[in-house]
Amino acid sequence: MIEIASAANIVEAQLLADELRSGGIEVFVSGGYLTGAIGELPPDSVLRLYINNEQHRERAEELIAAFEAARKKDLPRRWCAHCEEWIDGQFGHCWQCGASMPVVD
Repeated sequence: MIEIASAANIVEAQLLADELRSGGIEVFVSGGYLTGAIGELPPDSVLRLYINNEQHRERAEELIAAFEAARKKDLPRRWCAHCEEWIDGQFGHCWQCGASMPVVD
């Protein structure tokens, strides 16, 4: 397995994992069972995300970078043309149908 990212908490780990899965990348989150030890252990050493395929590394890194950049912006909600659901601006994929959301600058 190839380590692709670490997360500060279980929510961030799950959001990153969901973003990668929406992008078609199989991902495994390790350390979720250790979250009770956070405080004794640094969070970024507990929660790690892994992928199985080296060929997906570049795409996974792009998705993570886009996710992180979007989190830093205050983006407006967007309408998913595929399933007609409102999606908060920081998400790159529709939470309901998984369709890619257009990039908003």
